Amino acid sequence: MAKVTVSDGKILYRKFLKACELPVSELVWAYLQQEDVSAKMCCGSYNTEIGRVIVLERNGKKETFQFESMQEARELLARIQEVNPDLAVGYTEANRRRFE
Repeated sequence: MAKVTVSDGKILYRKFLKACELPVSELVWAYLQQEDVSAKMCCGSYNTEIGRVIVLERNGKKETFQFESMQEARELLARIQEVNPDLAVGYTEANRRRFE
């Protein structure tokens, strides 16, 4: 799961063993994605959700940040929006047609 911070106008994260940074000013679109996960265990079942923030850069490159909860994903999206208030946010039909 992601350990992601937003600092000095950049998203800082690790990808495998490499430290990466992504300038928020280079982003054109960001949205949330939720996946419900069910797991069977010896004593019953376990339901949880995985939250993702997907961002699209000006050059068309996508980056996905995955979290153990939707709350963490919402917090990252809010921090990105603070830094870049003009960013297109949300998976809407208009944004999908515009950026995909």
